[in-house]
Amino acid sequence: MILLKVFDNKLTEIFSLKRKFQPFLIFNVFLLFLTFNISKADTNNSTNSKNNQIEIEYLESRNELEDYIFDTGDSISLEFYPAVELSGVYTVNEEGELFLPMLDETFVRGLTKSELKTLLEKRYDDFLIDPEIKVKIAVFKSIRVLARGELRNPGFYKFSAYSSPSRITLEKKDNSELDSLIENYNEQSDLSQNLQSDNQSSQDLEVKRSSENLTTISDVIRKAGGITSLTDLSRIEIIRDVPLGKGGGKKRAIIDFSTYINSSDTTNDIRIFDGDSLFFPKLSKANTNQIPKSILSGITPKFITVSLFGRVETTGVVKLPIEAVLSDAIDLTGPIKPLSGKIVLIRYSNNGRVIKKNISYSANAKRGSKRNPYLKKDDLISVKSSFFGKTTGVIKEITAPFVGIYSTKELIEGFSE
Repeated sequence: MILLKVFDNKLTEIFSLKRKFQPFLIFNVFLLFLTFNISKADTNNSTNSKNNQIEIEYLESRNELEDYIFDTGDSISLEFYPAVELSGVYTVNEEGELFLPMLDETFVRGLTKSELKTLLEKRYDDFLIDPEIKVKIAVFKSIRVLARGELRNPGFYKFSAYSSPSRITLEKKDNSELDSLIENYNEQSDLSQNLQSDNQSSQDLEVKRSSENLTTISDVIRKAGGITSLTDLSRIEIIRDVPLGKGGGKKRAIIDFSTYINSSDTTNDIRIFDGDSLFFPKLSKANTNQIPKSILSGITPKFITVSLFGRVETTGVVKLPIEAVLSDAIDLTGPIKPLSGKIVLIRYSNNGRVIKKNISYSANAKRGSKRNPYLKKDDLISVKSSFFGKTTGVIKEITAPFVGIYSTKELIEGFSE
């Protein structure tokens, strides 16, 4: 408002001047106005670009290993120059140490690639002249992840170590055994330089990121039994450790994962590292449409298994579709026998405690209601006898010996005749 007022005052002054000066001043004002608009547009674009960069920076694949923290189980490729005879692949032991030539045990737990490079070059400076050491990750340690919130089976989950050869098809002049051990991510930073030197375009090179080997958000969801109709995929919270060299502590990011099931967009299916914690919020209202989509996308299983006991036609393990209810299990195992009573449902809750519920079952009750609840994987269902059923059982137990005695007596008398 202040700028507009100033601008209006300037126009009034211009038109109050003599006629011979007016064209010149009008041209200058027009030029000033145009410059102001361009400057404003550049400022807006700069702000928008900065905001987008903050959101995308966390997901940028080429930077995701900058904060990778070494620990037990990692195998690290070290290439020494000019002392190439020292090069090799070294594994971090249980104490968090590398056993290196000349240095013996070197504690590396908690360091990043850049920090390890600086440390080693400084320590080898006592033995080598201007040592240059290239640090790459040959084998990633197994990871342990915490999945919390609205998942079918939240908890801690462990994923195996990742050790696959590089999937980059690129002709090199020097092919060493070490290069074949280094996976895709370590090579990506060198691709543009290699392509420029060989006068190749990026279209001639196929770089594959193997989601089968890398652990991503979708793998965690799949391991936790899939999502429910109340899972809010648009606000998944990821908490990750910050390296000690960058101050330590934790960093947090909010990921919109809904595009993964809605449009098969894997952009936000980011890689998960050891120690990550994922939280899945709960929707205020169930979204039943996301269950079929999650099944088609592969993050939610099609079937679950439960076990039935007691007064049903067929007992044992039953395979049911996801989101099945108690009546579905009863339908597949045959009708409940006469003189049956309440049904007991036993399962583990999300906090790890055992829950035992007595259900007044009704086949006509609404799906998901208390009398016809949804079932979870590995639920135990027992159909109990009613009061009359128990009474009949007691009478049968009491009369059974007499029936046996009477039958034996009739058999003996039949032989004697």
